[in-house]
Amino acid sequence: MKNVKTSVLLVFFFLSLSFITYAQKEVNKTFDAKEILKMSTVSGDCTIKKGTSNKIIVHLIYTYSDDCFEYVFEEEEGYLKIKEDFHGRNCKGKSEWTITIPANISVKFSSASGDLILNDVDNNLKASTASGDIEIKNVGKEVKISTASGDIVLENINGDSKISSASGSITARDCKDGLKISSASGNIDATNITGEIEITTASGDIELIGAKGNFSVKAASGNVEAENIELLSESYFKTASGNVEVILSKTAAYDLVLSSASGNSVLDFNGNEINGFFEFSARVDKGKIISPIKFDKEEIIQKNGKNYHFKSFTKGKDNPVIIIKTASGKAQLIK
Repeated sequence: MKNVKTSVLLVFFFLSLSFITYAQKEVNKTFDAKEILKMSTVSGDCTIKKGTSNKIIVHLIYTYSDDCFEYVFEEEEGYLKIKEDFHGRNCKGKSEWTITIPANISVKFSSASGDLILNDVDNNLKASTASGDIEIKNVGKEVKISTASGDIVLENINGDSKISSASGSITARDCKDGLKISSASGNIDATNITGEIEITTASGDIELIGAKGNFSVKAASGNVEAENIELLSESYFKTASGNVEVILSKTAAYDLVLSSASGNSVLDFNGNEINGFFEFSARVDKGKIISPIKFDKEEIIQKNGKNYHFKSFTKGKDNPVIIIKTASGKAQLIK
C-alpha cells in the first residue's frame, strides 16, 4: 500500500510540473501604425488581419517556459519589428500570434516552421518559411512568397505575385495582374487567374482552370492540364515526359505551342472556330498525329538522328501559328 501511495504522489508531482511548464501565458500590446511590419518567428504560428483602427494590436499566447522563450518588440519611426528568441535547445511548448493592422501597412514575415495566415491587406507582402504553410487572401498589391516544404494558398490577389516552393503544393484562386509560380516537386493548381502567367515545376503536375492571359507553362516530368483557357498573347505549354492538354474557351487569336517529349500533346478547340496555320510533328517510329482537318503538306525531316513526321494545314488565314508536337506520344487537334 505504501508503494501505491508513493506512486500516486509521484504522478501528481510530475503532472503539476507539466502544468507549470506548459501553462498558457498571454501578452497584449498596442502600437501606433507604421509603414512596415516585420515579423519573425521560429515555430510560432501567426495570423495577420486588417483591423478597424489606426493601431497595430498584438496578441500572443504561448506555453513555453520564460527561461527559454523570449518575445521581442523593436519600434522605430518607420517600422515595428516583432520576433521570437529561444535560449537553449530543450524548449517545449508552442506560440500563437494574432496581429491586427491597418490595411495600408507593408508586411515582411519569416518563420522556420510556423504557419502564416494573412487576410485583407492593401499593401505589399513578402513572406518566407522553411516548412510552415502560408495562406494569403485579399491582398491588393505585390506578393512575394517562398517556402521550402510548406504548402501555399493564394486567393483574391490583385497585384503581381511571385511564388516559389521546393516541395510544397501551390494553390492560386482569383488572382489578377501577374502570377509567377515555380516549384521543384510540388503540384500547382490555379483557378480563375488573369494576366501574365508564368508557371514552372520540375516533377509536379500543373492544372489551370478558367485562366485568361499570356501563358508560359512548363513541367519537366509532370502533366500540364489547362481547361477553359483564353489566350491574350503568344503562349506555350510544355512538358518533357508528361502529357499536355489545353482546352480553349475561345478561338485562339495568338501563336500557341504545345509540346511534349514522351507524352501526348492535345489541343481542344472546344467547339470554337478553327483558324490559322497548324503544324504537327511526331517521331516516325513512335509518335502519332491526329487531326480532324486534312493536311496541306506532309514530310519527313531528320532531327538529332531521328526521323519526324511534319504535317500542316492552313484554315482561313495563315495566323495565328499553332504548333502541336511530341516525340513518342500523340500530337492531336480536337474540334
